[in-house]
Amino acid sequence: MKNIHYGWFVCLGCALLLFCTSGLAINAFTIYQPYILRENGFTNTQSSTIITVRSFMGFLSMFLTAAYYHTLSLRTGLSLAGGIIAAGFVLFGLAGSFLSYCAAAAVVGLGYGLGTMIPIAILIERWFTQKRNLALGLCSAVTGLSTLGIPTLLVHLINRIGLSNTFLAEAVCIAMLSGIGFLLLRSNPASVGLLPYGGTEREETQQYGTHAAGLQKKDWAILLPMLLLLGAMTNVAYAHLSVHMTANGFSVETTALAIAISGVTLTVSKCLFGAVSEKLSVQRCTLLFGAAGTVGMFLLSIMGTSTPLLFSGTCLYSAGLAATTVGLAAWAGDWSRADQYDETTRRFQIGYAAGSLLFSSLPGIIADHCDGSYVPAFLLFTVCTAFVILAAQYMYVSHRHLN
Repeated sequence: MKNIHYGWFVCLGCALLLFCTSGLAINAFTIYQPYILRENGFTNTQSSTIITVRSFMGFLSMFLTAAYYHTLSLRTGLSLAGGIIAAGFVLFGLAGSFLSYCAAAAVVGLGYGLGTMIPIAILIERWFTQKRNLALGLCSAVTGLSTLGIPTLLVHLINRIGLSNTFLAEAVCIAMLSGIGFLLLRSNPASVGLLPYGGTEREETQQYGTHAAGLQKKDWAILLPMLLLLGAMTNVAYAHLSVHMTANGFSVETTALAIAISGVTLTVSKCLFGAVSEKLSVQRCTLLFGAAGTVGMFLLSIMGTSTPLLFSGTCLYSAGLAATTVGLAAWAGDWSRADQYDETTRRFQIGYAAGSLLFSSLPGIIADHCDGSYVPAFLLFTVCTAFVILAAQYMYVSHRHLN
C-alpha cells in the first residue's frame, strides 16, 4: 500500500462521487421512468419534463461552480453535492404529484451540476501530471457500474417495497457513498505533502492544455452545436432508453437486462478509452469509439422487436459513450492552452448540459405525436452522434493536433 500514490485514492474518491452524482442520479434513473409513468398516469411529455427540470437545474448550477468551489474546497464541495442529490431522492420518495416530482428533479439537478465532471477533471488535473486520461477513464467508468446490476436490483426493490421506498433506500445509499468519498478526497497534493502522480515532469503527449494557439472565438462556431448535440445523444438518449425499449414491446425485465449489459460495456469502454488513448491518441480513439456509438444508435432506432438488435445496439451505443464522456475532458486538454484548461472544461460541461436541457423534452413530444413511438427520436439521435464525432475530428485537424 505504501507504494501506491495517493492520487489513485483520490481517483477512487472521485469514482464514488461520480457513481452517485452521475451514475445513480442520472444513468440508473432511466429504470424509474416506466414506473413513474404507470403509477402516476403521466403522459410521455410529462415524463420527459421531469428530465427537463433536472437538466435545467443542472445547467444553471454549472454557472455557479466557479463561486461554489471558490467558497468550498473541491473535497467539501463534491461531497456536499452528493448530499444534495440524496436529499433530492428523499423528495422523490415523498412525491405524490407531477409538481412534486419536478421539485425533486430540480434538487437532483442542482447536485448533479455542482458535482459532475467540472470539479472532477480539475481535481484529476491537480493530482496527475501523467496518466490523466487513464485516471479520468477509471473514475468515470463507475457511471457504467450504476447500470450493472443496479437496474435489476431497482426493479426487484420496486416490486418488493414499492417505488417510494426504493427512492428512499437509494437516498441512504448515496449519502453513505458521498461520506466515504469525503474521507478519501484531498483537494490538492500539497495538503498531504505530496507531488502529483508523475512528479513535476509531464509527458509531452499526455500534458493537458498544451496547444500553442489554444481555442479561438471562431472555434465556437463548430464547438457550440457539437456540445449541444453531444448532450442530446448522450444524456437525453440514455434517459429515454428504457421507455423506448418498453414502447417497442420489450418487458421491463428484458429492458433492465439490456441496461445492465450497457453498464458492463460502458464501464469497460471508458477504461479502454483512457488506457488506449495514452498510446493511440484521443483523436483516433474518438473516431473509433464514436463510429461504434453511431452504429449502435442506428441499430436501436431500427430494432423493432428484435432481441439481437436490442442487445447489440445497446452495447455499441454504450461503447461510443466513452468518446463523449471521458473524451470531453481530454478534448478540452488537447485543444486549449494550459491557462485555458479549467475554464474550457467548465464551458464544455455547460454546453453539454445546455444540450441536455434543450433536447430533454423532445423525445416525449415526438412520441406523443407518433403513437407512442420513440423511433423517430432515436433516428434523430443517430444523426446527432455522427455530427459530434465528425465535428471532433474537424477540431483536431483544424488544430493540427495529430499524434
